[in-house]
Amino acid sequence: MFRLSLIIFWLLVVLAGDSPGQTESMVFSPGRQVLVIKVGNAEGKTIQPLLGINAGPLPAGRWPGNAELTDAYQTIGVNLIRTHDFYGPLDMAVMYPDRGRDPASKDSYDFSGSDRTWQSIVKGGFEPYFRLGDSWNNVRPPVTPQERSSWVRAAVEVVRHYHCGQWQGYKTDFRFVEIWNEPDHPRFWPRPLTPALYFQLYVETATALKQTFPDLSIGGPGLTQAALFLSHGKKWVHDFLLYVKQGRAPLDFFSWHLYSNHPQDWINGARFYRSELDSLGFTSTALHVTEWHTSTRGLPDRSEEALALRTGGKAAAILTAAWIAMQEMGIAVSTIYRGTDPAMEAPEFYGIFYADGTPKRTALAFSLWARMTKFPEKLRVDCGPEKIIWILAGRNKAGEVALLIANTTAESVSYTITGGPAWPETLLQVSQASDRIQSLPVKEKTISLPAEAVHFLILGRPG
Repeated sequence: MFRLSLIIFWLLVVLAGDSPGQTESMVFSPGRQVLVIKVGNAEGKTIQPLLGINAGPLPAGRWPGNAELTDAYQTIGVNLIRTHDFYGPLDMAVMYPDRGRDPASKDSYDFSGSDRTWQSIVKGGFEPYFRLGDSWNNVRPPVTPQERSSWVRAAVEVVRHYHCGQWQGYKTDFRFVEIWNEPDHPRFWPRPLTPALYFQLYVETATALKQTFPDLSIGGPGLTQAALFLSHGKKWVHDFLLYVKQGRAPLDFFSWHLYSNHPQDWINGARFYRSELDSLGFTSTALHVTEWHTSTRGLPDRSEEALALRTGGKAAAILTAAWIAMQEMGIAVSTIYRGTDPAMEAPEFYGIFYADGTPKRTALAFSLWARMTKFPEKLRVDCGPEKIIWILAGRNKAGEVALLIANTTAESVSYTITGGPAWPETLLQVSQASDRIQSLPVKEKTISLPAEAVHFLILGRPG
């Protein structure tokens, strides 16, 4: 019964207003002055499919009603799943539990639960983004030189199991291997372990993986936002990059995390990391944002503001603006954190779905990002010097133009569109007003975008 109701719900989402109950009249609310959105020519850039996610599609947590999300992920457009925080499966501490055992022997490994999780990703049509490390509850870094040597050799065999099918593994074409998670966080790299010990682990593992699998993109380290905001974090970044350079190890991508309610932070972060990389000669190293979401730091659980930042239109608008910011800054891969909440009693958790599989407004916004990637030719767009709203414009091969617009402010905003085919054929909205995507008719030239809301528009073909 639950699965049937979920399918019916998602059909309503996909139809996005084709039924009478989904159609609402556009109400003009002046708010600020009317903004003029000018759509220009092509920028010579492509809108990237930044449609990755952490965890899933298998149920998360121990609540018996937790949902399997393959259909839901497919519906909203997920294409990539980072293998982090399954809290057991695909953790090195679980797959290779005894570092005193021979890493070349099949008997040294336990792939049972990990294989099931891996297969659920691949069979669902999603590409794995392979995080080599441990979940929050399982962290066990290699401490001694002997442990580190065994861990490095085991990392190669684990990747061989999933990439080449060794030891009855699930042979899979995937692109990325990320070494560890948040080694600048004391939870994932406990004291008295020093940063230099992680640097050494990275260099040895990355070198061994690239020698064995030259086709794979190897990188890391999945840093916390302390690396962006704090002086000691910035020093960590510089020291790491210098060590990798001196060790001549591969760094095909540099991954970082950000939890913030300010979309400009994604731009500032990308600028900082790009500058650090370029200054040390890593000019071809791509930027990956492998965890990101809003921040509820310091807020009581289930408080009105915490729920707004994780379940409401406010969350949808902030995350959409962040997604647009990442497009502006050339981010190559992103995996939002995360798929589901672990229990229905934790709606303020990071999931874009509730534990029972019901989509939060953040999941609805994600589905609009997926629609936007169908218009990959990035167009110039201007809305004046003051960045009141966040806008992304693109065009498809048929000449149709689409816009994704996020209003993160507490006031409604009115706008008109000029340049190209200026009359919207489609207007979809995610806002606090509805827990579904709304399909709205456009009857006036001036369009009202509610506070803390997202619009997706298709302007039609020229002429």
